[in-house]
Amino acid sequence: MKEETRKFIKELLQGGYRASAIGLSLVLAIVIGGLLGWWLSETFNNKIFFYIGLICGIIAGFRNLYIMGKRYK
Repeated sequence: MKEETRKFIKELLQGGYRASAIGLSLVLAIVIGGLLGWWLSETFNNKIFFYIGLICGIIAGFRNLYIMGKRYK
């Protein structure tokens, strides 16, 4: 195999890993924030905790997206 082809395949595989890591980081932050908020809202019988947890998860997810984007730039 040519050296150029090997280099292209290596970069392609690394790029796929980065893209999936960024997406997974975003989704996991939102899910964890939502689940924590849901648990708190069930514990204290108040729905506001769910919304606060969800909003915090969304903010954390997009913060992770920003940081990872800067790192891979």
